[in-house]
Order: sequence, then C-alpha cells, then structure tokens
Amino acid sequence: MSSTTHWDSYWLGSSSLNSFGEGAAAKGYEGELLSVWNNCFVQLPQNAIVVDVGTGNGAIAVAARKHSDSMQRNYTIYGTDAAKINPLQVFADEPEIAVLLQSIQFYPECKTEKLPFADETVDLVTSQFAFEYAERTAALQECIRVLKVAGQFTAIMHHADSEIARDSAAGLKVLTAFLHETAFFHQARTLLTCMAEQSRLADKPDIMQQTQQANQSLLSISQQIKLTVPSESMHWYSDVMARVAKLIVNFSVASIAKLEAEEQGLTAYLQRLSDQQQASMSPAAAEIFRQQLTAAGHKYQLAELKIENHLFGWLLKIQK
Repeated sequence: MSSTTHWDSYWLGSSSLNSFGEGAAAKGYEGELLSVWNNCFVQLPQNAIVVDVGTGNGAIAVAARKHSDSMQRNYTIYGTDAAKINPLQVFADEPEIAVLLQSIQFYPECKTEKLPFADETVDLVTSQFAFEYAERTAALQECIRVLKVAGQFTAIMHHADSEIARDSAAGLKVLTAFLHETAFFHQARTLLTCMAEQSRLADKPDIMQQTQQANQSLLSISQQIKLTVPSESMHWYSDVMARVAKLIVNFSVASIAKLEAEEQGLTAYLQRLSDQQQASMSPAAAEIFRQQLTAAGHKYQLAELKIENHLFGWLLKIQK
C-alpha cells in the first residue's frame, strides 16, 4: 500500500482490537479462532519472543499475552503495523484491555517488509488478515529472517471465496455506487443546503420548492442504487441510507459538515475494502504461492481454514 491514511483513521478511531470485528469479537478473538492461535502459543518455550505483524490494535498480541499469563510462560510480545496505530490511546478507558496492551511493545508505521528485529531472534511470527497486504515476497523474507532456527511463521490470510471476502465485495459495489457512480452525496449536500436556506428564510415559497425538488432528486438516486443491490447485500445500502437520513431528519446547522465527514469516512471504508479484495487469494493463486514456497525450500503447510463450518481464510504455517 502506498498510503495507509485510510487504515490510520480506522485504527485510531476504532474501538475494536481487530479489523472486521463486531460485538464481543471486537474485544478479542474467541471460540474456534482463538483455539487456532492458542495451539500456536502452546508450542512455545518459556520466555519466548512473539512478533505479530499487521497487528492493528493488537488482537493476536493480546491473545498471546493472555495465554502467556495463564501458562506462566513470560512471553515477550511485539506488535508491528504499517499504519499509525496507538492501541493504548484507543483503549485508555478500558482498563482490562489497557493493562494487557501495556505489556506489549508496539511499532507503528512499521512495514512487514522491514522489521526492526535482529536475525534469528524470534520464536513465533503471527499475522491475521495482514501479511497478505504487504509485498509478499519481501514480507515473507523478513518474517523468516527474524525467526530462530525451528521458529514458526503462522498467518491467516484472506480467501477470495470466504464469506468475509464475498460480503466485502458486495460492500465495495454498493459504496462505489453511492460515492462514485452516482451524484448521491452531491444531491444530499444540495438538499441540506436548501434546508439551511429554508430555515433561514422560512417565508420564501421558492426556497421550499427547491427543497422539495432536491429531496425528490435524492430519493430518485437512492432508488436507482437500490434496484442494483441484491437482497443479501441490502445491509450495505441500508447503512449508508441511515447515515444520511439521520442528518436530514435531525437537521441542524452542523448537518452539512457531518455529511462531509460521513462521505470521507465511507471513502476510507471503500479503500479498505478495495485493499482487502486485492489481498484475497483465490485457490488458483494459492497453488502458485505453493509452488513459490516449494521452490524457495520452505517447510510449509497452506490449507483452507474453516471456522464454525464456514470458510474463513487460508492458514499458512512455515517452519524455519
């Protein structure tokens, strides 16, 4: 990625430890997914060094700390990310998470292609939905470089056929329609501007007529978009409409500025979805990747990972 601005804003403004995390999952991994990572941690020796690349707000790093504490293993844990992350700031008001994060050393604006660790000093390098966003050859070389002999690199990578990837592809189409293929936000801005004028000049019938026309135009555009959205993707459409509708229904002098902020936030969301789609690996691409790993002489496993009987991603394990 040439720019991480859209990820900077996500991590600094998110109350989730991990990307695509909602509800209880926002506070860390759980269930079968957590078991995958705990199975990696349990193999580590006392005083092991763990590096989580593309850590975001530290979900895997926190899982490693919890496991280390429960087993009294005294792991040293680092988290790196190309984005401007600051997990301690984000979770300053959540002491249970903050105390765990305080025991982890984070490296913001640190690309996986250039890790700040010496050769053969790390027992385990981890990554979930992160490694594949980097330049893969260079990033893999770095992850292997820092590993001790017999150390392991374990990554969960986006699968192009997973439910996450399919839903993100749907979101990409819907957001593109709202932001780039139609004049939806331009028309919403026009409507709010007319409403501002109407509130200031309530006795002007022509202003009222302009407001009504602007509202009809916005409804027309939204209906055009809705007709292109499959029922299973309607939650993306409904989310955008709800964001804009509340600014109209609860109109105030701040509504236009808030609309600008919503548009900017959705544009950043669109960029993150685009990154994810580009990073997702199809079965054909996975086969090419296997050939590359074999040619490089790596001892590896690369297989589809299912969580709760649903395809979740690719699980990659490389032992040095």
